[in-house]
Amino acid sequence: MLFKTKLLFTIFLLTNLNLFSQTEESKYISQNGFYRINIISKNDSISFLTTNTNKKKAKPTILFLQGSLAKPIIFYDSTGASVTTFPFEIEEYSKRFNFIVIARHGIPIVGSYEKDANGYLDKDGKVPIEYIKKDNLKYRTLQAKTVLDYLYRQKWVQKDSIYVVGHSEGYRVAAKLSENNRKIAKLVCMSANPFNRVAEYVFKSRIEALSTSSDSLFQKEIEDDLNSFKNIPKNIEVYKNDYKEYNWMSYNSVLSFESFLKFKKPILITYGTEDIGSLNNDLLPFLLRKTNLTMFVYPDLDHNYSKREIDKSGNELESSYHWDNVFKDIQNWLLKGDVKS
Repeated sequence: MLFKTKLLFTIFLLTNLNLFSQTEESKYISQNGFYRINIISKNDSISFLTTNTNKKKAKPTILFLQGSLAKPIIFYDSTGASVTTFPFEIEEYSKRFNFIVIARHGIPIVGSYEKDANGYLDKDGKVPIEYIKKDNLKYRTLQAKTVLDYLYRQKWVQKDSIYVVGHSEGYRVAAKLSENNRKIAKLVCMSANPFNRVAEYVFKSRIEALSTSSDSLFQKEIEDDLNSFKNIPKNIEVYKNDYKEYNWMSYNSVLSFESFLKFKKPILITYGTEDIGSLNNDLLPFLLRKTNLTMFVYPDLDHNYSKREIDKSGNELESSYHWDNVFKDIQNWLLKGDVKS
């Protein structure tokens, strides 16, 4: 398929139901050190942001795959300040890496923090149907592959140093993307389990059952979840027009560890021990039996690498944030394969 690619530096293509001007969008994208690139084909339009500012200098490149939720990439507030949804600071790393993040289909790249921080809604107060239609593993993987293939052709990208990092739902997208993919030099999957979402529900129910005097109710929930998994048809495409059902089936009909088996290069798995949904990663050494697997486990940290803090009197304090420490470990592993600090 031939793609018509446009790199827009000052004027950006934007369909925004908030009537947000192109000039304002451009300002906030530039303010955060990004440029917008659109990949336009006959049937689709994919937008992503890149930190690349020197097209003549090839650098290692990180494709960061976000988790779930229909959120813009950049938020601005009433003062005119803006921030990205990157959970870690990228400025200190941008001289060494190109950072790439893909926009959600049907969701504007720039949104208001006051209105859109919990998820973008259209003028009718609803999640855009354009987003809902393509909020599935198949499309997100295709979207990421299209961007990856584009990056591989660019002179400003080191072809032997393209790294894919996926967090939460992005873990599953990254795993699927990696299958037999030689363009990915190293793979990082964060804060999800190596099976699917159903397995996460089952494990959480089993953990909760341990703290009850009778676990019969939890056992029923577990059996229902397992039956829902067993009843997923081999061909889920027959449900493609039932967007909610298709979305659910797309993420649960595959097992991420089976994708890891098809990736021959280095894999890093990271998670916090307070993130119950990620604890099944402890089974990966048994499932893979591969020497290309590294695991960074962070005691006391949750799904987003925050730590619950309590003072000497037992009072709850503001949680401490450790995403930057985690990404520093990831950077060291990407460049040198070092163990975490």
